[in-house]
Amino acid sequence: MKDKVIVFFTRIPTLGKTKTRLEPFLGQRSCVELQTAFIKDIYENIKNMGIDIIVNYSDHGDLEIFYDIFDEDVYFLKQEGKDLGEKMYNGISYSLKDYKKSVLIGSDLPLLGKEDIEMAFNILEDKDIAIFPTYDGGYYLIGMKEACKDIFNMKYSTSSVFQETIGRIQAMGKSYGVGNIQLDIDDKNDFLKLYEILKGDKDIPCHNTRKFVYKIMEKCDENEQNPYRQYYTG
Repeated sequence: MKDKVIVFFTRIPTLGKTKTRLEPFLGQRSCVELQTAFIKDIYENIKNMGIDIIVNYSDHGDLEIFYDIFDEDVYFLKQEGKDLGEKMYNGISYSLKDYKKSVLIGSDLPLLGKEDIEMAFNILEDKDIAIFPTYDGGYYLIGMKEACKDIFNMKYSTSSVFQETIGRIQAMGKSYGVGNIQLDIDDKNDFLKLYEILKGDKDIPCHNTRKFVYKIMEKCDENEQNPYRQYYTG
């Protein structure tokens, strides 16, 4: 059995199925571009860590898109399950058949870095579970050495997901460690926060995302009635 694996949980960027909460702001095609940039940047940040990667992809869209992004040594696994929790559980459960430690990450996280992944696996040396929160009350990373189905049997997309998950972990008597908080990009306000972060730190290694975000914000600035870029509609 191998030691560790990253489960990259993601949608295939598809028109009308990708970053839908951003569509009123960016438009459908730009949402596809943005999600593609996120995926490219995350993969570029983690692919040289010497850790196997499973791309756990959505059941819609053209998988050929990913063949142009990921290297040949990546394993592709279709998501299975009736809801988000079941899909994540199945992804981790599958990976733990061949690996001692599995860390699942999302794809809305252009600021995610190698240090987050390394921290998660370090936590799993001594703890049962690693979990890293997002600013909106969810989590962007969860790592396990044993698949725990009850942890995922809950309602998602609420501001209490992280705290409820911690409660379930504690109720099961599992040990855990909490990592760095991150910004995941779901809506217009998140996008604008991302722009401010990228503008303030030129060293963040996400050049695909940076290029796209700057392009969008330049278009917004062309509207004199919109000094804070609030009315861009793609």
